[in-house]
Amino acid sequence: MINNGLHWFNFKTALSLDKGLIVTNKNAYNGASRDVTFKSVPGRSGDLCIDNKRYNNINIKYDVAVLRNEYDISELAHNIKGWLLSEAGYFRLYDSYDVNYFRLASYSDEIDIDEELPQFGSSSIKFNCKPFKYSIEGQRSKILTAATNIVNAEYFESSPYIKINGSGTITLYINNASFAFENVDEYIEVDGETKNAYKGTVAQNNHMLSNTFPTLTPGANNISWTGTVESIEIIPRWCCL
Repeated sequence: MINNGLHWFNFKTALSLDKGLIVTNKNAYNGASRDVTFKSVPGRSGDLCIDNKRYNNINIKYDVAVLRNEYDISELAHNIKGWLLSEAGYFRLYDSYDVNYFRLASYSDEIDIDEELPQFGSSSIKFNCKPFKYSIEGQRSKILTAATNIVNAEYFESSPYIKINGSGTITLYINNASFAFENVDEYIEVDGETKNAYKGTVAQNNHMLSNTFPTLTPGANNISWTGTVESIEIIPRWCCL
């Protein structure tokens, strides 16, 4: 939960405490906003509301301070920037304020740590985060060998990872939706987040006959299938704002 009473964040699998930083405050308890466009129409009172069917990224800022006096602050600041900036992209971001969830975050270098840490012994670190946060529980794999229900306890649908272990022609059913596959050889993997089907590193989109990808809606999701299937592995990726 909280390491010796100290708050922390974990980014790129590295703990801020191990980098010499304690988190003194987290500025972002607001959720992501829905992307909506308002358009005015001549001769009509009130704007049209156009739902773009997505949510906007959010910024999360941590106020940080040097953890112990034995650190050389200039060297510490140099190492921290290397840690945060060494690789671009989104990475998992955990913190002690919300231990049951993580976010996908990218570091936004808008504050100069090199200048602020040596001068004040404190600074701020801001991350640009994807809108949803993901539950730790939702990352655990579920193995199905018979039709069953999986319950999504969150308020938002999730985009799961699904591995179908089987062969030949297979149809997967989730509630009222069906997803057909052909010429499956041993297994096929389906990623609802990236909208891809594959087997290891080999693309398998041509084996998927459906135009849409599976989602798990809030509440009970009835999962069944037809065809030669040994088991189905699902990582549900439960998420919320």
